[in-house]
Amino acid sequence: RRCNADSRLTYPLCLSICWFSSIAAMSKLWGGVGIHPLVEAYTVGEDYRIDGDHMLPYDLRASEAHAKMLGKIGVLTSEEVNTLEKALREIGDLWQAGNFEITRSQEDGHTAIEQYITEKYGEVGKKIHTGRSRNDQSMTMIRLYALDQLREARKLTEDLANAAKVKADLHQSVQMPGYTHMQRAMPTTVGTWLASFGCGWADSSQPLSAAISVLDQNPLGSAAGFGINGLKLDRNETTKQMGFARTQENPMYCGLSRGLFENIALQAMSLPVVLCSRFAADMMMFTQQETGFLALPDGFVTGSSIMPQKKNYDLFEIMRANGKVFGSLQLQVQETIVGLGSGYHRDLQCTKKAFVEACGLCISTLKLMLEAVPALKVREENLQAAMTADLFVTDEVYKRVAAGAPFREAYASAKEAFFKQKDEQETRSDSKRAKTTDDGKAS
Repeated sequence: RRCNADSRLTYPLCLSICWFSSIAAMSKLWGGVGIHPLVEAYTVGEDYRIDGDHMLPYDLRASEAHAKMLGKIGVLTSEEVNTLEKALREIGDLWQAGNFEITRSQEDGHTAIEQYITEKYGEVGKKIHTGRSRNDQSMTMIRLYALDQLREARKLTEDLANAAKVKADLHQSVQMPGYTHMQRAMPTTVGTWLASFGCGWADSSQPLSAAISVLDQNPLGSAAGFGINGLKLDRNETTKQMGFARTQENPMYCGLSRGLFENIALQAMSLPVVLCSRFAADMMMFTQQETGFLALPDGFVTGSSIMPQKKNYDLFEIMRANGKVFGSLQLQVQETIVGLGSGYHRDLQCTKKAFVEACGLCISTLKLMLEAVPALKVREENLQAAMTADLFVTDEVYKRVAAGAPFREAYASAKEAFFKQKDEQETRSDSKRAKTTDDGKAS
């Protein structure tokens, strides 16, 4: 029975009836057919789309390395290896052109690759899965993706640190108010403020490098987490083929590292993202009209649909929020793996979407910052006007200390002198306003 707009049946019930009268067009790699469509939709989730959008090139790369290794140990003939390499290149070309689709019924890219090869090239497609599981296949694919993301994040972070340093050097002597508790505190310079973030981004490259070192090991060949008995795989060969630094030797640790390694990667990425979020908070304060210390060209600001005069620094509002969004995605990965025992658990599939989103957020934030920091405009007149006497009271304390006064006495006397002078100024201002008002009434 077909579901149609006139049916009085609810959609879930309609799906159930359709299921009982048909089976999936393609079987699963695990042999199941006719799985209930609600079960399939729930368990597959967005996994097939994530593979199609992000992971397929890494799956192809791992599959090619695996095929060459199978050829080396005699499982495949040289002709079969050549056929598989050709097929994998075809899939890659189709994917690049937007013409390789992964369907929900296939569940993931692994199935789509194997089915394409089997349908087009026959028996050799049935051999490519020899010696591996979707567990280690997925781990390897995600590991390669993660390493690419970490290396790009490190490069962007280092570039951003350099960009901040260049800009800071140009404005090293331009004074600006320093703030604590969101209140004016002591004098600093634009250069010192910018360089503080530059130093943070420079240091961020170290945990990113550490994460790369941890993740740079090959899990392929661990299969379902117990290795393969009866077939001597050359795991070091696939390590060499894929460019990993080393082989992840313990097959159960391979399985245990799923999710754990993604969490390590996101923890490392969190440092530059958090710094960007804090930079964004400063920019929201320093670009508002009440301060007007800094600005960006019009290409970086948005407007209002009702207020024609508005120039909104939305990018920094979104960036400020995205620092929290990134943290929630990292925590989602971490909380998903907390409490899981060793061995594979389907829960781990739920880490993939959050991981990919977090990586994308980190990279896009750093790319935007690399455009924004060099474009910063420093409004020196506004900054100079903001350098009022209250910023220099602490300096007055230490002048008195240098003259021999104990610190606490110097602190108390400088404080008393400042507020006395402030009260006198306010009294004079009040008197002047009152006189002006009286003169106006008399006229």
